[in-house]
Parts: sequence; C-alpha cells; structure tokens
Amino acid sequence: MWYIMQSIQSKYSLSERLIRTIAAIRSFPRDNVEDLIGRGADVNCMHGTLKPLHCACMVADADCVELLLQKGAEVKAFKEQNVIYAKVTLKRVRRWQWVYHPSREQNVWNGALVNARDYNNDTPLSWAAMKGNLESVSILLDFGAEVRVVNLKGQTPISRLVALLVRGLGTEREDSCFDLLHRAIGHFELRKNGSMPWEVTRDQQLCEKLTLLCSAPGTLQTLSRYAVRRSLGVRFLPEAVKQLPLPTCLKEYVLLLS
Repeated sequence: MWYIMQSIQSKYSLSERLIRTIAAIRSFPRDNVEDLIGRGADVNCMHGTLKPLHCACMVADADCVELLLQKGAEVKAFKEQNVIYAKVTLKRVRRWQWVYHPSREQNVWNGALVNARDYNNDTPLSWAAMKGNLESVSILLDFGAEVRVVNLKGQTPISRLVALLVRGLGTEREDSCFDLLHRAIGHFELRKNGSMPWEVTRDQQLCEKLTLLCSAPGTLQTLSRYAVRRSLGVRFLPEAVKQLPLPTCLKEYVLLLS
C-alpha cells in the first residue's frame, strides 16, 4: 500500500493535488487544502480551464473559498497601494484577511485572483452565483469581486443565478443571494429586444418581478454605491470602507448591509 500511494503521489504536483482535493477527488485521502498550500501548492495555478478558486465555488465550499482568499487575495496592486496580512473579525467569524496598509512597500504571499477568468470568461463570483451559494458570494463581494462581468455567452453572475431560479430550484437562500447581487450591481438587464428570455417567461411570478426590476432605472444612490465599491478596487472592502470619511449608515450602505 505504501508503494502504491508513493507512486500515485509522484504523478501529481502539490498544485495538482490541491485542486483534486478541493474537487473531492480522493486520490490522496490524507491531503487537506491548508496543508497543501502550506507545503507550497500554488493557489493561483491554472488547471486546464479552472483555478482553485473557481473549483471551490463550483463545489459550493464557502470555507475553502475563504481559505484560498486568506492565502492570497490580489496583491499586485493599484499604484502605491500595498497590503499586509492582518487579523480582523467579521460577521462573528475570526478570519485572517488582507487589508490595506500604506507603509508596506513589498507584496506578501502570492494571491488568488478574485476576478480570475476561466475558459468561458466566468469568474469565481459567476460560479458561486450559479450554485446559489450565498456564503461564497458574500465573501467574494467582501473582497471586491466585480459583479458586472460578462462571460463569452453574454451571461453575468446575476443572470446565472436567475437560470437556477427559473428551474424552480431556488430557496430562501437563493433569493437572499439574488437580493445581495442586486444590491451590489445597482441595476441589471436581462431582456433582449425588450423581451425576457423564454425560460423566464415560464414562471409568471418570477417574470413579473424581474421585468419590474429591469424596467426601473437604477437610482443615483444605488449606482453611486456600485461606483464607490468599484473605485476601491480588489481589496478587503469592510476594512477599506471603515477608513472612509462617511457616516456609519453610509458605510453600511456601501457594504451592502442596508
């Protein structure tokens, strides 16, 4: 048995074992994500058409999504902005997160790219939305994931979630996920040539709701929230917004909490 396991392990690099572990392909029963990363697995290595963060969102593993982000948020940054690793508390969960710090001039740790694209130009947020995974969507938005991304088929994260809802597979959690994405995007459009996709029209109640939302123009308030979040870039937004000279109620609004 020892020889067989050693032979199997020699066929795969640590990075390959990482994505296999995330995908629950149990070639190595004792492997775990955190240990593999600690031993040098690349959290941003492309495997075929997917990266580890895509895969974690595909299997709806919010803990793994969070761990990958902890081990590497975007660190190649925005001109003179730099990051350090700092300890914060968010939503009653102790996490290690990337936060902005102007005094550091070097990058630390290689980063998992929040807006990484796969072969279809889908991002981790698109995969999380398609699965209706509220926790993963929330974490990715906290780290500044772009919500107005479009894949090669013209689909956005919110339209991929709608595809789940029209199949009658939505629950309260998927509805909450939709509301969160709607707050983040400010305004969205699903109609083509003025009409809803035929899949949506099969559910009259959902079709009426989505038609109303698409028909109403985005308010200055909601569009400003999207603009502010986007201007802050890919970083840990709860910490970044905390530094803004805004009243608490506006900070909560920017963070999609109200």
